[in-house]
Amino acid sequence: MHENCISVMENLSHLKELVNLNLSDNLIKKIESIEGCDKLDSLYLGRNHIGRNGLSDLSALLECPSITCLDVQSNQIDDPEVLPQILMKMPNLKVLYMQNNPVCKKIRNYRKTIISSIPNLKYLDDRPVFEDDRRHAEAFARGGIDEERKEREVIKKEKAAKDEKNRQAFKAMIAKARAEKAAADEKKKQEEEAKKAQEAE
Repeated sequence: MHENCISVMENLSHLKELVNLNLSDNLIKKIESIEGCDKLDSLYLGRNHIGRNGLSDLSALLECPSITCLDVQSNQIDDPEVLPQILMKMPNLKVLYMQNNPVCKKIRNYRKTIISSIPNLKYLDDRPVFEDDRRHAEAFARGGIDEERKEREVIKKEKAAKDEKNRQAFKAMIAKARAEKAAADEKKKQEEEAKKAQEAE
C-alpha cells in the first residue's frame, strides 16, 4: 500500500493475522486503527506527514506492543518526548528508522541517547547497533564523554585479553597435534622394528 495517496489509516484493526504493513510514501498524518493487529511485526510509515499535531499522531503505537520494526523516517516528528512517551514504551522494538525528522536535532547526542534508552534495539537508522555501540552509549548516559572513554579502554583490554586467550589456545592446539603426531610416528616405528625382528627370526 506504499506510494499511493492514502491520507487516513482505517479499517485495519480487524486484521488479526497482519504481520507487515507498508504505508510509506503516502499522505498519512496520524497512526491509527492498529489496536487489533495482534501480530503486527513491521510497520513502515516513512515519508508521510506524521507528527504535525504532536505525540497524539503516534500514540496508537502503544496499542500495538507486537511491533519490532518501526519506520517513521522523513516525517514531521518534532517533540523530543517521543522517546520517553512512545518509543521507550514499545516493549519489543528492535529496529527503528527515524532519521530526517526535526526531532533528531532536538534529542541531544541523538544516536547514543536512543540506543541507551531502548535496551532491545539492534538497528537504528542507517546502521546496526553492535554490542560495543551499546556499551559506549550506556557509558555516555552514565557519565558523559569521560565515562565513555573509560568504557572504551575496558573494551580494548577485554579484546586484547580475548585475543591472547585465543592465541594461547591455538598454540596449545598446535602443540597437542605435534605431540600426537610424534607419538603416532614413534608407535609406527616400534611396530615396524618389531615386525622386522619377527621376520629375522
